[in-house]
Amino acid sequence: MISDKKAIELASEIEHVDIDVKKTIEKASTAGYLGEEHFYCSVIQDSNFTYPVDRLLENPPKIKLDNFYFDIISKALDDEGIYISLAYCNSEMRVSPDFIDEVIEYDDYDLDEDELYFQRQYVLISPDSHKLFKIYEEEGISGHKPTDDIGLIVKYDGGKYFSYFAIRSTDLCMSSLQVFPLTADLPKEHELSLLNPINKLLVEMINDSIVLKE
Repeated sequence: MISDKKAIELASEIEHVDIDVKKTIEKASTAGYLGEEHFYCSVIQDSNFTYPVDRLLENPPKIKLDNFYFDIISKALDDEGIYISLAYCNSEMRVSPDFIDEVIEYDDYDLDEDELYFQRQYVLISPDSHKLFKIYEEEGISGHKPTDDIGLIVKYDGGKYFSYFAIRSTDLCMSSLQVFPLTADLPKEHELSLLNPINKLLVEMINDSIVLKE
């Protein structure tokens, strides 16, 4: 697992990298946990609410990742920005060991070993990898709801892209849902903290999934 310092560095670096938005969205859609391809990117409006592209249209056609779709995304980048879903965390998912690329057990506990009783498992999924994270509940680390996903807020301003790690509270992308940036100003126990060990793993996985312009 990356250190707190590395997580903060990644968040700082990602803000200014030259992301290939089209290729990153196309790659995100291969993860498969949201179903329809067009759910993997949504338009931000009203400061931090997200709207899937098909909800912006009066008579939505069958949405595909085609030129029409990316024209809408391009316009949204110049407005309030977009949110790209790039990872998923679920403590209720049960998967085959063959599905998992890496098992990670948390070992930086503030409590003594005899104070730890209940271990929880989180399945972490990105377009590039599937990981299983194990941590004892007594440590007080907040995970994410099965209806949340994790990704990037991206906005184009002054000829440059600006990106931020974020969490979207979602219901299969069918509603107007809020997106919240991760921050290092919160303690590690908080679900929106960059120092949360679950988020540190997700940030690393997301960073590996981003496609940069050549």
